[in-house]
Amino acid sequence: MELTHSFVEPAYAEALELFKKIKPDEKGSQLVVKVKGKTVIDLAARVSPDSLTTVFSVSKALSGIAIAKLVGEGKINLDERMAHYWPEFAAEGKGELTVRQVLSHQAGLTATDPHLTDEMVHDDHAASAALAKQKPLWKPLTAFGYHGLTIGPLMSEMVFRVTGLTIQQYYEKEVRTPANADAYLGLPESLEQRVTPLSMDRVITYSGDEEKFARPAGFHNSGIAQWSSGQIKLDTLIGRGGRAFGLASAEGVCSARGLADAMQWAVGYGTGNPGVKPSAFEDMSLMQVYGYDIALDQDHRSFGTIFQKPTQNLPFGSYKAFGHDGAAGSLLFADPHGEIVLGYTVARWAFPGGADRGIQPIIDLIREIANAS
Repeated sequence: MELTHSFVEPAYAEALELFKKIKPDEKGSQLVVKVKGKTVIDLAARVSPDSLTTVFSVSKALSGIAIAKLVGEGKINLDERMAHYWPEFAAEGKGELTVRQVLSHQAGLTATDPHLTDEMVHDDHAASAALAKQKPLWKPLTAFGYHGLTIGPLMSEMVFRVTGLTIQQYYEKEVRTPANADAYLGLPESLEQRVTPLSMDRVITYSGDEEKFARPAGFHNSGIAQWSSGQIKLDTLIGRGGRAFGLASAEGVCSARGLADAMQWAVGYGTGNPGVKPSAFEDMSLMQVYGYDIALDQDHRSFGTIFQKPTQNLPFGSYKAFGHDGAAGSLLFADPHGEIVLGYTVARWAFPGGADRGIQPIIDLIREIANAS
């Protein structure tokens, strides 16, 4: 296997061999790790280290950075009612739900009835208007379920009501540009030549995957899970229209370098100059929910406010770590313990979905060395 780019600090040399073992050339992988603000790993296989690809729900971590900036500046109060910023949201008994509750997947708005259309999702306000009118699919706060698609319009409308900008516009102005990061919510046409299209042909990268992660015989999704899934075609999310719009929950287009640059700018590890007030990340990364996710029919899921938290199924960091994975295998996280930032992308779907489990040994190695230094 020949890497297209290879840089590893000597202390992390073992990571190179671990990277090769996950067959990154089959996936078109990029991996960038920063520790205390310094790049210690920068690897790519099959794709250029500067190529861009759709990272699905890693987009939520980028959106989370934007909202954390507003929280840190006192422009959004997580414990204020969502309807305070967005009065129409109060319909159908949702008036007392706080921003924190809505953005930690507890509001019961994983879908609308009837379902959102592609056109509505790619409109700055149509999807959010439908969600404001929607009666929750379960009694809010009695359970949580991943608002995989719909949290995007929910975040964007709230940001618009506060700033007059969509979340894509705000992120571009207040996060991506100052960070100088190749991580986009809305990809300019001029950068299309750098895109490596995401392949939906899944790649199995180590033995036991199918058996370990397969559903049991006779498995059927719950009613909530069935209704919450399949609203928008994947081809819509990964096509030029999706890349251009940049849905805040699913259509980010990034390189691993760009992901790491955006997060490192925000947290400022090792520099003493964070782009976002640290107390905002401390607050938003506090665990809000843990356990069974009724929208995904999965156990051991956990979220702070927007950000995903480590669990036994995805042990990417300490209890203070926060970030998000993406459906095809990508991952972005920051961990105050060790002051670690990791960005990882794949250009071919890594089975079984969510963060590519093949990189866990690399994460374990990085944490061990970073926490010892």
